[in-house]
Amino acid sequence: MKKPIKISRFVSDVLIIDNVGSDVVIKCIPAGLSYSIVDVRNGIPYIARLFFFFRLSIRVAQFGIKYKSVIASIVDVIKPKIIISFIDTNLIMGQIGLIFPNKLVISIQNGTRLHMGGFNNKREFLLPHYFTFGEYEKDLLKKYNIKYQSCKAVGSVKLGLFLEKNPRVKNDRSGICFVSQYVPSSNKFKDDGVKRLKSLYSNLINWSNEYDRRIVRIAMRNNKNDSDYLNELNFFKLSSGIDIKLVDNVDYSSYEAGYESLVIVTIDSTIGFELFGSGKRVLFCGTTIGDEFLEKENIDYIFRKMPDIVLLDNLTQKEFDNKMNALIRMKNEEYLSQTKEAREYYMKCQTLPPHKVISEFILDNVQI
Repeated sequence: MKKPIKISRFVSDVLIIDNVGSDVVIKCIPAGLSYSIVDVRNGIPYIARLFFFFRLSIRVAQFGIKYKSVIASIVDVIKPKIIISFIDTNLIMGQIGLIFPNKLVISIQNGTRLHMGGFNNKREFLLPHYFTFGEYEKDLLKKYNIKYQSCKAVGSVKLGLFLEKNPRVKNDRSGICFVSQYVPSSNKFKDDGVKRLKSLYSNLINWSNEYDRRIVRIAMRNNKNDSDYLNELNFFKLSSGIDIKLVDNVDYSSYEAGYESLVIVTIDSTIGFELFGSGKRVLFCGTTIGDEFLEKENIDYIFRKMPDIVLLDNLTQKEFDNKMNALIRMKNEEYLSQTKEAREYYMKCQTLPPHKVISEFILDNVQI
């Protein structure tokens, strides 16, 4: 049974839905605006005021005993002008947008989307103002016939914050970054993903031994406080004689590991797409998924505009060696030229950081 979570602030200009990613969302809020954060994962939020329970009774009568009744009641009490979240595939944001058409409701993309399952409401659903990584998401919305108020490609907010904080980040050419997407085995599809991850990692170690001994930075999925950390740690203990650095998943550590490397190797991770969009050399193996999986259609769709030079056709050692050596030897101007169209499609990059674009959008659309 979920525990009640008390919201202390009664009135705010901005209501942030979800604790997770709230540190990122706060950077998108124009200076001087007050905000409240609603924890929607760890319990049922409430406000300790009679007016809240009065509004809740009205919303329950209107919508039934549903989560949107709780969130709508919180909005009734706090009276925000802006409602914003980093959980972009949750139905609640679209529902709140429909309930409060005169409020500015914003969703910010936080990860690569292979499908629109979180948006899929067969009866009615309207995405709020949606700030995406690139143009690919617009095609995905069209494919699934998802309606939205507006959809604007701005790039990755997290990557933009990292680059703003680290304007002189070392764009090193000395190592390889391997992005871990380790997950505990729970079904056939995840089992296949773990097997492909192990094959990919093994190919990288063999390539390094054979061709070019470089430091390998493993961007871990977990950190030392996570329950699966030791299992992930043991997963990568299959190499010898290679300079390997394990990078715990804290703050912006994966971005730093990527920027400090010449090539990023990944299956289909969000950070792989982010770094690819920023001009880094990335080798993806997402399309090596077997034909027997239903997910293959979605994976083939997301990679359909990627150039061949960044895609592994299979997980043989020969294919890995050929693609990796080609990326290593390619001149930077040639790589940027061959990937230009795809980079612009998957990840918008611009002079003004994404969080400032969103902040300006808020100022343009709300009377402060």
